[in-house]
Amino acid sequence: MSHDSEQKPVLYLDIDGVLLAKDPNKAYGVRLAIGAIDFIKYAVENFEVYWLTTHCPSGDGSRAVQAVNGYSEEDLTPWLLKIGATTWGVRKTDAIDMHKPFLWFDDNCLYSEKAVLKEANCANSWIEVDLQNYPDQMVHDKELLSSFIDDSDE
Repeated sequence: MSHDSEQKPVLYLDIDGVLLAKDPNKAYGVRLAIGAIDFIKYAVENFEVYWLTTHCPSGDGSRAVQAVNGYSEEDLTPWLLKIGATTWGVRKTDAIDMHKPFLWFDDNCLYSEKAVLKEANCANSWIEVDLQNYPDQMVHDKELLSSFIDDSDE
């Protein structure tokens, strides 16, 4: 499937390892990733966004909102509530609409999920997030999102 470059992609977001990073100096060893707040705000203000995380595999996004908001000094509830929930079982790819352009931000794509993406000709739609090696990746991923926004839309 080829994606129409004029159409903005739907975004799918994982939480652990994407919006939340490991931090041995914080309680529970977790902190909000560098740039995550700006990324979240920009994403929900400009794209159709869905959770694709173990925090809400059954269509209820309330745990996802709590998980992210719990590590933010700023109340992100107004933005987080704009993110839709997904339903999936073993593979997260079961929740992705492969008929629309999409970007899936996740730190760990299973072999079986990669196979599904490849078969649908969507392998490049997975954005591998590696906060351990690139702690400010969400800053750069926000820049990636801005490349889909026409100057006239801003």
